[in-house]
Amino acid sequence: MNVRQFFLKLLLFSTPFLFFVGLYIYWDPFKVIWHYKHYYESGKPSYISLNREFVTTQTWVEQYPRYHYDSYIFGNSRSKFYQVHTWSQLIGADSSHCYHFDASAESIFGIDGKLKFLAANHAAIRNALFVIDAGALNKADNSGGHIFVKDPRISGESEIAFQVDFLKDFFDFDFLRALIDFKITGQIKEYMTKDFLLDDRPFFYDTVTNELSLNSIEALIHKDTAAYYGPRRKFFFARDTTQQIYPAVIKAPQLKLLTDIRDRLRANNTSYRIIISPLYDQKRLNPDDLQILQDLFGKQYVFDFSGINQVTRSRYNYYESSHYRPFIADSLMKIVYTH
Repeated sequence: MNVRQFFLKLLLFSTPFLFFVGLYIYWDPFKVIWHYKHYYESGKPSYISLNREFVTTQTWVEQYPRYHYDSYIFGNSRSKFYQVHTWSQLIGADSSHCYHFDASAESIFGIDGKLKFLAANHAAIRNALFVIDAGALNKADNSGGHIFVKDPRISGESEIAFQVDFLKDFFDFDFLRALIDFKITGQIKEYMTKDFLLDDRPFFYDTVTNELSLNSIEALIHKDTAAYYGPRRKFFFARDTTQQIYPAVIKAPQLKLLTDIRDRLRANNTSYRIIISPLYDQKRLNPDDLQILQDLFGKQYVFDFSGINQVTRSRYNYYESSHYRPFIADSLMKIVYTH
């Protein structure tokens, strides 16, 4: 085979791949290539799950010069249901200066990176609310996958590797099949949502505070509770009737990150609270981890709502087994700021 034949065959075999790479760039399904004024259209589904950390970081970059945020809610996807209109009243802040700086499956690695990012941009942090759990405390390095990988501006790691994570997930057969099917038909089919390939939930979005809310689902629950919870009974698994406790997760790497977080809060003279989420699984944060948090940040600023309690007993306090509802978040904020 001569050189010309080799390159012709190489081009032939690479053409489908190049075609799909071109589609990926053109569609930009994860919204990490092109510039967008806003990443969500309020009241409508996004359909494709975005990397929430990239969205929050890029939105901050775009909007900080206008709003000069100085109060932040940090945490995983549960923290997005901590409503700014409630929080701003409790801390005595202008709501337009409050910002959701969350990330999917947030970790202390991510929170520390965000505090470094804010410091590098000379942004004040007057108030901070941290919504965490054992999972967030356990993760002391970067995450993988297009939904969870950290924005390079937060992680300090390779931007190329960051983009490669998205391209790899685009080529996942099940996702690509669902995406092309949706692009052609414009319809969300059962298999797409059943396997969490696409998301047809309509989120309402506040362009100033970067807050997402499920107002339409809340309206459905208030109108007909059974109509919402009945079909979702399978999500609410049975829990152990005796108190279960998470293994201790704070080791040397986690302790280093937590100490850095504390030092940055002190340097900013930040007023802060730490909420340990009441998860549906009813497991308690390990007492050793709780003690470390209290020693580092002050017992009066750390509030543990994990375990079997009034919140976690009722499935009606949750959308599913992972996320508790805004009225629960409101009640927890009122406790921690009036304690």
